[in-house]
Amino acid sequence: MHVTLTRVSTGDQPISTATIVGEEMHRWLRDLEGFEGFLMLSREGTTIGLTFWASSEIAERYRASREEFRNRMTSVVGVQIEEVVDYELTFAQLGALVAGPELT
Repeated sequence: MHVTLTRVSTGDQPISTATIVGEEMHRWLRDLEGFEGFLMLSREGTTIGLTFWASSEIAERYRASREEFRNRMTSVVGVQIEEVVDYELTFAQLGALVAGPELT
C-alpha cells in the first residue's frame, strides 16, 4: 500500500478548520479508483494528512489532480504546504478506526 504524507503550516487557524478540510478532501478522494483511506492529524500550527492508495502506480496516476485539489484547498483556507512525501506502508494495525464529527 502506498501513502502520501502532506504537512501544512496552519498558522493561527483553529484545529476545527482542519476537520472541515479533511471532510471535504475525503468527499473528493473517496470515489477515486484505488483510494483506500484518509487520515488527518492536527495540533496547533500544523496538520498532517495521510492518503492511502492501493499502489504507488495508482497514486501516481492521480498525482496531478491531487496536487491541483490540494493547492486549491490550501489556498481557500489560507495555509501553506510545507512538504509532500511518498511512503510505502510497511505495517498497520488500526482495527476499524473511524473518527470525525460526522462519523462518531
